[in-house]
Amino acid sequence: MTDLIVESLSLKAGDATLVNDASFKLSPGELVILLGPNGAGKTSLIRGALGFQALVSGSASLGGQDTSKLSPIERARQIAYLPQIRPLAWPNQVHDVVSLGRFSHGATLGKLTGSDAAAVDRAIVACDLTHLAHRTTDSLSGGELARVHCARAFASEAPLLIADEPTAALDPRHQFRILDLIKSYVSNGGGALLVLHDIELAARYATRLIWMKDGQIIANGPPAETLTPERISDVYRVSARIEAGRIIMDGAL
Repeated sequence: MTDLIVESLSLKAGDATLVNDASFKLSPGELVILLGPNGAGKTSLIRGALGFQALVSGSASLGGQDTSKLSPIERARQIAYLPQIRPLAWPNQVHDVVSLGRFSHGATLGKLTGSDAAAVDRAIVACDLTHLAHRTTDSLSGGELARVHCARAFASEAPLLIADEPTAALDPRHQFRILDLIKSYVSNGGGALLVLHDIELAARYATRLIWMKDGQIIANGPPAETLTPERISDVYRVSARIEAGRIIMDGAL
């Protein structure tokens, strides 16, 4: 089983501490959502965990290997990563963009065969992109493009997925569609770690919540155990209530 294990990870930028003594584990079968205000260290934690940024202390391993020592291909075969900013160098057909998810398996654009072609087809169908497969990406809506990026990640058929704000700037319907796709990926044996800002969506979909504040993980557990008005107030500095399963924000503290 491929697990991402982070132990006592700390990161700095100059004299500023970005992440301090953070530990967590991500395994297949989990949908973990990382919560915290802007500047809490969520993206830095992900980058450190993936080996993209040198650690001050601690460790991050993927399938027992130090993530900083993995080649890009080795890492991509085990974790599909969707960063906050997902630029495309030029407009391309949807099918070709999704096919990029097979590059870590040695596939060549325009020459997919066998298992590579099948994986791309499965991802396109799963993300409801069949009717868009030959459209160019510059002709798509924001929600359609978000599904294309998800399909690209799913095409890799990596056991783990990490997505930084995959629902950013999407309307509620498309937010649900993207999270439903990721939930289905987890139900089929994958493991996902997402950064979200919508606490209600997080509570609805997550099997586990990781809460960050000031570069530290302050809570890590199921929504039923970690989602409280006191924690929302502490992390986000807003007054909050939970009534009949709904989170009500009353205002800034």
